[in-house]
Amino acid sequence: MKTSVFVGIMAAGGASAFAPNPTIISSSSQLSLFGGGNKDGEAKPGGGMMDQLAMFKKAQEMAKKKQELDQELGAETFTGGAADGKVTVSCKFAPSKNPMDPQPDYLATGFDFEEEWYNSASPEDLSTAIKEALVNGIDNTNEAVKEKYKLLEEDIKNMQN
Repeated sequence: MKTSVFVGIMAAGGASAFAPNPTIISSSSQLSLFGGGNKDGEAKPGGGMMDQLAMFKKAQEMAKKKQELDQELGAETFTGGAADGKVTVSCKFAPSKNPMDPQPDYLATGFDFEEEWYNSASPEDLSTAIKEALVNGIDNTNEAVKEKYKLLEEDIKNMQN
């Protein structure tokens, strides 16, 4: 007897779980989905799925442009100097490949020293000049990156208008 009551209660509860619930879809949610209108039926600017798709396509275009700029910058060699030009460094821009850490890398690909100065310089002078040349090379690389990214920034501003 207890089992039949339990089975009856479970069957009734299970049946209602699969019964269709009447839901009312307001016309405003249908209109807003595609950027239609508001509750009064008036047209409203922006919003909607179509605008979001257009924005997504524009964002993809911007990402592609940034990738192209990064490739151009990665192909260039930038220089820096110190000790009145007696020490020069060649630097490369290496864009970040990790979206969680968007900081780019700067690679020192070579140093050149004026031979006479190099032979007479103390280790401290060499160390200071190498550091200054590297910092100067990174600064020059950053300036070039900033100039290239200004083009991308203008495109993003135009996209928002």
